[in-house]
Order: sequence, then structure tokens, then C-alpha cells
Amino acid sequence: MPNPTKQFFRLLLLPALWFSCAGSFAQTPSLSLQQTVAAAGFIFSGKVLDVWSVREAATGFIVTYTTIAVQDGVRGVTGSRFTFKQYGGSYNGLNVFVADMSYFAVGEEVVAFLYPVSALGLTSPVGVAEGKWTMQRDPATGKKFVAANALAVKMPEPHAEAPAANAAPRMEYESFIKMIRELAARDRQP
Repeated sequence: MPNPTKQFFRLLLLPALWFSCAGSFAQTPSLSLQQTVAAAGFIFSGKVLDVWSVREAATGFIVTYTTIAVQDGVRGVTGSRFTFKQYGGSYNGLNVFVADMSYFAVGEEVVAFLYPVSALGLTSPVGVAEGKWTMQRDPATGKKFVAANALAVKMPEPHAEAPAANAAPRMEYESFIKMIRELAARDRQP
């Protein structure tokens, strides 16, 4: 026969364990740019052309497909278009999204670092916010810049431009993609 005192303490302990684990997930340390590059199976820049969600018959999962017109393929991407599949999305009024995962929108210009494809054919941006960087154009010059996707992501210091008040740090696109190519080449050396 179970001991009621032990059961009572187990019931008290379970929520404490749950909240301590949940808190540790929310405090995941951000990845450095080098760690982000090392974890990525796909690294590329481009403009989002299409985004659509479906419910897969085989798994029952709602997934989102994204097609990007590739500007610069650094790793794992060849050709002028690249389509990938992420878990989650909106389908027939049902919304399923992974908290803190970066998703993509039509028209965005991005530099993306995606994990290698899983056994289910899924991928996602590396880390929490580290795998998706937004490109912006200077309205006066038309020059492209890459902006950090979140406050947790640090822009590399040597090339970073001092941001305006309340703006994300940014770097000129050509310098950024050159640095990424160099990191990716070093990462794959034996």
C-alpha cells in the first residue's frame, strides 16, 4: 500500500522540478557566430519568394515550406532557389508554432543558417534567434546591411556599425557574407 506522506511530497516535488527545467530552457545561452556556422548544414542569403503550410499525411504534423531566391549560397545550397520544410505553421485555422523559433515571411531578405535536415525532412534556423539575420537596405544609398535578429545575438565587433538609438546592430552585407564564408571554410578544415 502506498505511503500517503511520500505521495504528498512527490506531488510537491513534481511542480518544482517542472518549473526549474522550464526555466533552464528559457535561459539557453546564445550561440556565437562561429558556433552558429559550425552547427549549420545550410548557409545562404536571399529573398523569401513563397511560404505555405500543409498537414502531412504521413506524420499528421503541420509543416511550413519556404522557398528562397538564393543570392549567395555558402554551404549546402546550390542553384537559384532553395525550398526547405520547418515544423509548425497555420493550416485550416489551426496554428502550431515552436516558441522562439524563427519563421520566414514573403518578401523578407535574409541570411539563414539552417540545421541539417532531420530524418523527417525538417530543418529550422540554428539556435534560438542566431539562425536568421535580416537584410535591410539603406534608403539613401541602396546599400545592403545585415541586422542582428534579436538582442541576444551579438554582431561581430570588427565590422559592426554603431546603431542608431533603439536600432539593432548592423554590418554591411558584403563584409558580413565574406566573414561567414571565411568561418565556414575554417569550420570544414580537418
